[in-house]
Amino acid sequence: MTATITIDGGKSQLRMLLSTPAGRQLGIGPGFVYQPGEDGVARILDAIRGAADTISLPTTVAGVLAGLTGLPGDHAERRRLALAITRLLGGPAAVVEDSVLAHAGALDGAGVVLCVGTGTTVLAVATDGNYARLDGWGPHLGDRGSAFAIGLAGMRAATASYDRVGPETTLADRLVAALGGVDLAALQRYYRDPAMIPRTAAFALDVLDAAARADPVAGRICATAATDLADAAETAANRLRLSGAERQVSYSGRLLAQGNVLHRALSAELDARGLPLVSPKAEPLEGGPTLLRGSGPYARLLADQNPGGDA
Repeated sequence: MTATITIDGGKSQLRMLLSTPAGRQLGIGPGFVYQPGEDGVARILDAIRGAADTISLPTTVAGVLAGLTGLPGDHAERRRLALAITRLLGGPAAVVEDSVLAHAGALDGAGVVLCVGTGTTVLAVATDGNYARLDGWGPHLGDRGSAFAIGLAGMRAATASYDRVGPETTLADRLVAALGGVDLAALQRYYRDPAMIPRTAAFALDVLDAAARADPVAGRICATAATDLADAAETAANRLRLSGAERQVSYSGRLLAQGNVLHRALSAELDARGLPLVSPKAEPLEGGPTLLRGSGPYARLLADQNPGGDA
């Protein structure tokens, strides 16, 4: 029997899919957020162990594909991680950025995928294997159109409304509830919270809900995010000179739920640019077998992600 393992790891949780001819098992473990001075590889391995403990692993597997947020940028550290995963799970492992896994799941072929979560990464892949990656700069330098960007814009609009120096918006009351007040103690809890970035990103859901309830300020924030995402998708497609069916755009992440206010705004923006927005074929976990088989236009991308030949 041939078994493969796909890992989709992020800040909130890590999921592991074991696929065999006899069936599939899904394991879930904790996410990972690096702390200053710690060994990031060790943190990732702890999360993988946590997921592995929830399923029955075979003795050996044919291959492991790990798509990870915060993948080590240093090639030596990336190879160390891949070798450690190989030893842990019993099969040759390749590690890639989570956007690669998301692309293979969403399109399983050429096109552009918007990975929109706490942050934003845009990955375009052409039929010939060329690829382009945009954003992924993090919350302070980029992540345009992300949950963090929307949440922060909503919080700023809320404080401006509260101080009466900006347009009135229902986001003001929502922010008071999210912070647990607006006194000094509440603000200190927010700014001193190690999870301040995901906490800010979580406010994006309030912004989307307010926009769906016809709050004009929230609506403008969502429209801006949709424009930012469409700009990135168009730039990526043009950079690779994608044409015809290659110009399809899909997405990954819960922020772009089918039919919600951001999804509708993005669809309209892309349609105006000749870029159809298509629903993802599958979630990122399903992209693992595609990448392990080497099918589709992903060979060059995988080789660049694993310069040491980890898999």
